[in-house]
Amino acid sequence: MRHAFAVEADGAVAPHTAERQRIEHILERIVKREMAGPAILFLESWKPLGAITGQSMHTLTPFVGVVMEPDAWEGLARYMEKRGAIPWMVQRLEELQSAAQPPTQP
Repeated sequence: MRHAFAVEADGAVAPHTAERQRIEHILERIVKREMAGPAILFLESWKPLGAITGQSMHTLTPFVGVVMEPDAWEGLARYMEKRGAIPWMVQRLEELQSAAQPPTQP
């Protein structure tokens, strides 16, 4: 019973190596298209429903398979089920966005 209602601790959870490569690729594409702001807003709005987001992604697998590799989508869905996935993704998007911006001159 002790583990029946256990939840993961709050805070960012970095993905495993294989997951990280896939997620980094997606996040880099978002930053390259200058969509980091809307992506962060979207992720922050879904933060309270993070686990549900990951589970609902599994139902979309047959449809997304047309556009994206199904294994990559499933890996992303499994990662999104973790409680700290969204904070890590937001943090990483902000890092990539700040690295992509040219330095300002005085």
